[in-house]
Amino acid sequence: MVITAEGARKQVAPVAIGDQLSVAAVGSLPAFAVKLRAPAPDAPDEARADPRQPTFVVADTHGEYEILADMLMKHSVVDSALRWSYGRGRLVLLGDVFDRGAHQLEILWLIYELEAQARKAGGAVYFVLGNHEAMNLSGDLRYMNPKYRETLEVLGVAWYTALFDERSVLGQWLRSKPAVLRLGDLLCLHGGISPVLVNQDYTLAEINRRIRAQLRDDPAAAGSDDRTKFLFGSDGPLWYRGYFPSDPAGPSATAAEVEQIRAHFGVQRLLVGHTKVPTITPLYDGRVIAVQVYPGHDSFGNDIFEALLIRDGVLLRARPDGRTEKLLP
Repeated sequence: MVITAEGARKQVAPVAIGDQLSVAAVGSLPAFAVKLRAPAPDAPDEARADPRQPTFVVADTHGEYEILADMLMKHSVVDSALRWSYGRGRLVLLGDVFDRGAHQLEILWLIYELEAQARKAGGAVYFVLGNHEAMNLSGDLRYMNPKYRETLEVLGVAWYTALFDERSVLGQWLRSKPAVLRLGDLLCLHGGISPVLVNQDYTLAEINRRIRAQLRDDPAAAGSDDRTKFLFGSDGPLWYRGYFPSDPAGPSATAAEVEQIRAHFGVQRLLVGHTKVPTITPLYDGRVIAVQVYPGHDSFGNDIFEALLIRDGVLLRARPDGRTEKLLP
């Protein structure tokens, strides 16, 4: 789709691996180029993490591209041209790029491109799926920004999900991502791990295999049994909110249950999004870190957003103005 003075119009052109596409400028942010790659292999369930390499974690960006990009620039994860500048550092995104805001595509293409740039520099970008990725890939579009309904009309496509099928670059790439990632001694996911999931003895490999297969509409691999259905329910890793006392679905997990969860996956901490908090918040004496500070603007027009920065083993709140503060004593 091309935006002109006369409005949006459809443009169709063949593309191939190695071709570049341009993502248009948004507000004060520059346009950037994306180099198309071969289809992505399934991302690993586990990755090593060197504590000397900083890790920058964001959650639930929901189409707020300008707020996200400004945060990444302020903390030198990317430069002013939106190119990777974090060296051997790690950028982790805890899902929910889709819905609500008007610029989810720009975020997706930026993550896609930064993934390749980071790898070349010795760093890494990790993206885990959230419930809104699963919803969009499965046809649940109830929270879609009106802009994308207009996109459908211009493109002459009846169903938005069709733009993200497995034949598309982003659709295939998204379906290669995990729902739960063990990064060193951190468990990174969107919603949370419920005690029920642990009691049913799910492994990382089974969780990611079943969720991928379901999103690929592959019943043979996903299985039609209750174990797959469970993973997409309120106690599954995309939707669970049980670490928060205000959860309307039920009481919080107990400290003993959180210990059981940590032991089951062999991690020190869980990093979660999905449930909004006013500031990045340690729960259960820091064993769970709530990262989802919803992006927006205050009454003065200043950005509201936070990220979690882990540097030399120290957990820090990263503020949108570039400042940091220690999260735990």
